[in-house]
Amino acid sequence: MKKIKTIALVAPSGDIRNLDEINKKISILEEKFLIKKYYDENIKNGYLSDSDENRAKYFQKAFLDDEVDLVLALRGGYGTIRIVDKIDYELIKNSGKIYCGSSDSTILLAALNNKTNIKCFHSLMVSNGFVENLEKNIKIIENDIFNINLKSLKKGIAKGILWGGNLSSLVSLFSDDFYLPQEDIILFVEDLNEPMYKIDKMLYEIYRNKDLKSKIKGIIFGDFYFDESEILSLLCEYSDKFEVPSWLTFDITHKENNVTIPYGKFIKLN
Repeated sequence: MKKIKTIALVAPSGDIRNLDEINKKISILEEKFLIKKYYDENIKNGYLSDSDENRAKYFQKAFLDDEVDLVLALRGGYGTIRIVDKIDYELIKNSGKIYCGSSDSTILLAALNNKTNIKCFHSLMVSNGFVENLEKNIKIIENDIFNINLKSLKKGIAKGILWGGNLSSLVSLFSDDFYLPQEDIILFVEDLNEPMYKIDKMLYEIYRNKDLKSKIKGIIFGDFYFDESEILSLLCEYSDKFEVPSWLTFDITHKENNVTIPYGKFIKLN
C-alpha cells in the first residue's frame, strides 16, 4: 500500500468536544503529515457536529480530494445513521483513499466495504488514541496488518472477511440489507455503556437476521466493558447458538489500547 502523506480529518458523527485538546493532537499530526480539515469546528448541531447535509457533504469531499491518502474520523458518538443514505458511493467508489474510524463510524465502514473499493480500517480516532499510537497505527495501515491477541471460546477453523464493529451501530443497519456483507464473514463486535441485557438483545438480533447469520463463519467478541468473568457465560452461549468458532479479545475496544484492524480483509483463524 502507498505511504500516507496527506490526511483528511472528518467529523461525520457527534459534536466536536474538547476542541483545544483535539487541536493539540492535530498539531502533532501536522508535524508528520499534511492535514486537511473537512469539517467546521465553529458549527454544532445539538449533539451532532453539523447538519446531516453538511456532514455528508464534507465526508464526500474528503474522498474527492486528489491530495488525500487517508480519511480519518475525529470521533464517533452518534448520528452517522442519518447520513449513510446521503453519500454518493458511486462518486467516491474508486477514489483510492483509505478510511479509518470506529464506534459510530462502524456504519460507514460497513457501507464503504459493501458499496466501494475504498480500503477501511477499524481504528482509533483523533479523540481517543490514534495520535498517541501514531507510529503503530500508520504501520498497520500502510502494511495492511491483522495482529490481535485472541482467546479461543469455541474451537474450529473460520475463513472470511473481517466485518463488524460497534454492536449497537451494526444493529441500526438492519432496516434493510443495503449495507450488509455479500461475502462470508468473521464477525467482530464490541460496545460500551450498554447493560448486559441490551448486549444480549442485540446479539440475538444478529442471530435472528437469517441472511447475515448465514454468512457468519466465526465470531470475535471484543470488549464490552465488563470483566471476563461477568460476560463470559453470555458470550459462550452465543458461541453455541451460532455454531461457529469464536474468540475473545480486549484488543477491540473503545479504549486507547484498541488495535487497528483491516476491515474487509480476508483472513483464516484457527
